[in-house]
Amino acid sequence: MLRWITAVLATVLVTTATAGAAAPATPATTGTVEDLGVPISNYLILDSVVGADRDGRPTLYGSTYAASSPGVSFFAIDVETGELVKELPMPDSWGGYHTSIGSDGRVYLATQHGDGLAHLWRYDPATELVEIVATSDETDIGHTFFFGVGAGRGGKTYLGSYPSGKLFSYDQESSALTDLGTVQADRLYAKAIAPLDGRRVFVGGGTPASANIVDTRTGVATSILPPEYADYSFAYNAAVVGTTLLVQLVVPDQRVLRFELRGTRTVFAGEVPGLSGTGIVPIDANRAYAVGTCPGSAYGIVRYDFRTGGCEWLTDASWVSGQLSRTVLDDGSEWLVGVGSKGLFGRYNPETGEVVTSQLAFTGSGSNVTALRTGPDGAIYGGTYETNALFRIDPASGATTVLGGVAAGRSGEILSLAATDDELYMGSYTHNVVTVYDPARPWAPGTDPGASNPLDLGPVGDEQYRPWDMVQGSSGDVFLASGAAYGQLGGALSRIDPATHSVSSWRGLAGDQNLFALAAGDGEVYAGTTTHGDGVTASGDAQLLVFDESSSTVTHAVVPVPGSTWIASLAVAGNGQVYGSTLDGQWFRFDPSTRTVTGLGAFPLGSANALATGPDGWVYGTGGSALFRIDPATDAVTTLAEVGGGYYRTIAFDDAGRVYWGSGTKVMRWTP
Repeated sequence: MLRWITAVLATVLVTTATAGAAAPATPATTGTVEDLGVPISNYLILDSVVGADRDGRPTLYGSTYAASSPGVSFFAIDVETGELVKELPMPDSWGGYHTSIGSDGRVYLATQHGDGLAHLWRYDPATELVEIVATSDETDIGHTFFFGVGAGRGGKTYLGSYPSGKLFSYDQESSALTDLGTVQADRLYAKAIAPLDGRRVFVGGGTPASANIVDTRTGVATSILPPEYADYSFAYNAAVVGTTLLVQLVVPDQRVLRFELRGTRTVFAGEVPGLSGTGIVPIDANRAYAVGTCPGSAYGIVRYDFRTGGCEWLTDASWVSGQLSRTVLDDGSEWLVGVGSKGLFGRYNPETGEVVTSQLAFTGSGSNVTALRTGPDGAIYGGTYETNALFRIDPASGATTVLGGVAAGRSGEILSLAATDDELYMGSYTHNVVTVYDPARPWAPGTDPGASNPLDLGPVGDEQYRPWDMVQGSSGDVFLASGAAYGQLGGALSRIDPATHSVSSWRGLAGDQNLFALAAGDGEVYAGTTTHGDGVTASGDAQLLVFDESSSTVTHAVVPVPGSTWIASLAVAGNGQVYGSTLDGQWFRFDPSTRTVTGLGAFPLGSANALATGPDGWVYGTGGSALFRIDPATDAVTTLAEVGGGYYRTIAFDDAGRVYWGSGTKVMRWTP
């Protein structure tokens, strides 16, 4: 059940003044635009699988993952030597989640693509070519891709789509792609694909979690998810060992469910403790190698007996990302093989205990800037997509230093930043984690309050996942606006005391909506909401909340732009007026003294993704095509540079009055 923390709404008014007619943006003012470069280039590896090359040598195949920018490559690793023997470009591709070997010996994988369509790629060891062999016809649903990939019997490869939740069948001989329909009408994101006997396929997805067995002859789907797990967000991975089907559930925690396949019947047999739900390699009908833990053991590769529940820890698993594969070398020795998310290749011999590893270097690509803020030392700090790493720009030289991951063992990215006089606060996806960094102390990430820097405060709030915005209030406390976990509704406002790092959190201040944008006024924090959730949609129009710092209550709530469902950004100008923008291209002004909203209509530059208050008290912002400035005395919008930005928290200022902003993978700087 969801745990709601409520606050008294002292006044809930919907007060909107007559809409103002904002003038078109004036031409670009003089200034110098500099490209400070790409702060972080990155790649991840999410999955791999063993096959054979054209000469029959065991080879580990997969692709890199970069999801924020093109630059993904297909790779082949010689299992015996541990060498990267092939890297092939996958043009306009952003990375994928799964890789599988077809019954034809060819490699099948799917990636997100720049054209927004779902493509299936295939690598043929005989020709050593990688190419797109199928594309779905889902052209009317926006950005889509094949989320799940699983090779079945009879020359079929099965694909689960995002976001429609459909199951597709690809014929490896004829190259025909068949739409088998939506698996479950009220669920999206078909990711976990496990072909079964009898022309049946298990399909897991979300949100919330769904677990179905689909008869591919009839298209009929039968749900097997026990009702006690209905509040989980995702059935994320699946595997089969003999007659045992294993299904990984994620969020709010992680569980691996076991089902017994008895002919056409599927019987729930309880949970399997310790296993991660990935990297499962059958040994026989009852046993498997898997990634996880045994009672009292560290995380690693284990040998698990599903008949007795026996578990034996074997070795470290730092070199495993996604699948764990088994292969036999020319000398007859059997090995478990994998590659870690950052390119550490490894193979393990279960008979002898020998481990062979090699660190490989893959081609990376620029990672989109997701957050930017001026730190307490005057430097510019930021984070990028899928790195969870912090970088620093020296305003004097413009040079960038990558400090590193802000929290050991955590993935995702920094989505929001706030600074006090002494510390930089960072909000990271996933699990709404907050870390605190003191630039005056040595870099030493960890969880020890006395020694770690950055200090990992852990997840903040109840069932929260995305820390969308951060701001320091006039009280000195740091406030965080967040969105709920996958499949859940109800964002939270969290408050962090800089003196003690203690956290208070309020969920449900805007009903079932998520909190997305923040700005700080005199004794008040302004919060903008969104109805957007991960796999779910909240009710109503987006709201502007006024949170009183002294009483910790919402004292006012208003719908500033009727019909809009997402307030993208907020900023308080030097004269105290609050400016806001919506994702559909509208903007408004809120007067805290009168609690009056003035609608300003369509933003003259098409969109205002990011707003921030400059040292001069004017409001600066970025849209898709420009850096701009708003004069709070007149609402006049002036274009400063015809280079835009796409993310919401990516504007910062230095002591010289220069403006920094994230533009895709780059940081730009404007000097008046």
